Amino acid sequence: MEKSFEQNVIDAEARRQQLKELGLHYDDLVLKLTLSIETSHCETFLIFGDFMSRFVAAFAQASMYSIWRSLRNRFVFAHVAQELDEEACCSSYFFQDQPNILFVLRSYANATDFELKTNKYVGPRAEQPQQLILIDRYDARLQLFQHNVPLFPDKLRDLQGREVIIACFDYRPYTVIKYTSPSNARDVGVAMHSNLSQVYIDGTETQVVLSFCAQFNCTVQIDTSDANDWGNIYPNMSGDGALGMILGHKADICIGAMYSWYDDYTYLDLSMYLVRSGITCLVPAPKRLASWYLPLEPFQATLWAAVLLCLSIETFGLVLAHRSELELYAGATPVHGWWRSTKFGLVTTFKLFISQSGNSHARSVTVRVLLFACFLNDIIITSIYGGGLASILTIPSLDEAADTMQRMLDQRLQWAGNSEAWVSSIRGSDDPLMNELLDNFGVYSDEQLLELAQSKRMGFTLERLPFGHFAIGDYLTEQSIEHMVIMQEDLYYQYTVAFVPRLWPLLERFNALVYRWHSSGFDKYWEDRVVADNLNVKIQQQVESTVLSSGQEDIDIEPVMLGMSNFAGILLVWVLGISLALMAFSVEMLTLKYST
Repeated sequence: MEKSFEQNVIDAEARRQQLKELGLHYDDLVLKLTLSIETSHCETFLIFGDFMSRFVAAFAQASMYSIWRSLRNRFVFAHVAQELDEEACCSSYFFQDQPNILFVLRSYANATDFELKTNKYVGPRAEQPQQLILIDRYDARLQLFQHNVPLFPDKLRDLQGREVIIACFDYRPYTVIKYTSPSNARDVGVAMHSNLSQVYIDGTETQVVLSFCAQFNCTVQIDTSDANDWGNIYPNMSGDGALGMILGHKADICIGAMYSWYDDYTYLDLSMYLVRSGITCLVPAPKRLASWYLPLEPFQATLWAAVLLCLSIETFGLVLAHRSELELYAGATPVHGWWRSTKFGLVTTFKLFISQSGNSHARSVTVRVLLFACFLNDIIITSIYGGGLASILTIPSLDEAADTMQRMLDQRLQWAGNSEAWVSSIRGSDDPLMNELLDNFGVYSDEQLLELAQSKRMGFTLERLPFGHFAIGDYLTEQSIEHMVIMQEDLYYQYTVAFVPRLWPLLERFNALVYRWHSSGFDKYWEDRVVADNLNVKIQQQVESTVLSSGQEDIDIEPVMLGMSNFAGILLVWVLGISLALMAFSVEMLTLKYST
C-alpha cells in the first residue's frame, strides 16, 4: 500500500505538470477525478448533497483530461428533497446527455424512506430530457422497494424520438445536403421559418447514422451553422469548424470524411472506422514527345549501334571488292587505287542506305554480288525504320506523368487542396520523401483551385473510395479533368470515423451497428447508390478512364493529325544535310579555282 500511495503521488504531480504545460484549468477535485478515471478506470460515482454542482463541473473537465475513456458511467446523487431545486440543479448538459443517473432523495435528514428518481433522457429535447421522474421508493426499515424495478433502466433501447444532431457540410459522397429536394431532416442551424431549414440528407456515412436512428428510434437533425470545414481542436479545449461544434455542445456526432486525427482524438472520442479513404491526386497528363530527336526514336540505342556496325562491314567489304576489281581490270596504282576504292565504298554504302542509285560501273562479279546483298540488307533496314517512324509520328509517344510519389518529387510538381486537413495526418512524418512532397503542397480556396485547374499544370487532391469511386471537389470540372490523369498509387490512406463527445453514451451501440454494417455489405451498396444518385457519373467515369498502367504501351491513344512539331527532327536533318552539301560544294569550287 505504501508503494501504491507513493506511485499515486508521483502520478498526480506528473499529471499536474502536464495540465499546467497545456494551460488547462484544474483544481484538486478535477485532478483527483482525472487520476481515478485513468488509474482505476472508475465508472461509478456517489455524490452527496451540496457537492453535486461542483462534481458535475469537475467531472466534465476530468473526463476530457483523462487518457482513458469510460463508456458505462453511472452516477448516484444523494440529497435531501427539501433542499433540492430540481430545475436549477439539473439544467446543465450533463443531465441532458447522461442516461445512467439515479437520485436518492429523502424528505428530511433522518428520514427512513427514500424516493428514487432518474432523469428522463429519452424524447425530444423540447420535452426536457433532464427532468427527474420517479421510478421507485425504498423503505429502509423494511428494506423493501415499492415497485422493485431496475434502478438503471436501459434508456438507449428506445430513444423515443430524441434528436441526434449531426455536424457536417456538403462533402459528397460522404455527406450530401440538398435544399431543393423533399426533406428527411431539419437543419437546426437555420431559423425554423426559413426555406432552408428543411433539407434532404444522404451520403455513405450519413446512411449509417440514419440506420442507427431507425433502429433506436431517434430523430436525425443536422447543424451546418459553423461546419464550413472539418475544423480543428486546440490545446486550450476550444475548436472551430465541424469539430468545434462537438465541443460547443451544438452537435452529437461529426461525420464527413473525418480521419482519426490524434490531436482531435485527445479531447473527443471516435467511432469504429466507417470508410477506407485513399488520398491521391489528379496530375497533369503526360505531354506528347515532338522534338528534334524523333527521327532517332524508331530504333533503340543498341539497334542503332548494330546498324552502324552493319554499314561499316558493308563499307569495308565494298572497299576490298572494288580494290580487287581495279587491280584486275584497270591496273591502278596502289595509292590512287585505295583512295578511289574508299570513296566508292563510303558513297555507295550511304546511297544504298537511303535508297539512292549509284553512278559507278561494276565489272567484276564479286562487286555485283556484294552490291546486290547490300541493297537487300539496306531495303530491310530502311523499311523497318520507315514503319517505326510512321507509327511514332501518328501514334505519338508520351513523356512520364507524375503519377507516383517519386515522379512527383522528381518533377517538383506543385499540388494543392482546399484545406490543411488533406495533409494534417502526415505532417511530422518520418518519411523523407513525404516531407519533401509536403514542401510542394499549398492550400487555396475553391475559387482559386477552379482557376488553377484550368490554367496551371499542378496536382489536385481527391479521395479514392474503397469500391472504385472518387470523392472529387467541385473545382475539378470535365474540361480540366480532360488534361489530367489519376496517380497509380495513394499518397497515403486513412480510415474515416465519426467524432463524438467524450462520454457519449450511444457510442458503444453505434460501433456495434457499424460492425454489422460492414459485415453485411451495406458499405458497398450505399457507395454505389449514393454515387449514382448524387455525383456526376460522367466525371467519375472520366477519372476512371485516366488510370495509367505501369507501362504506357497499354494506354489507348488514338491517331492524331501531324503538325509541324512532328517534322522538327526531320527538318533538322535536312538543314544539316544542305549545310554540309553547300560546304562541300564551296570547298570543291575553291579547290578547282586555285588548282588551275
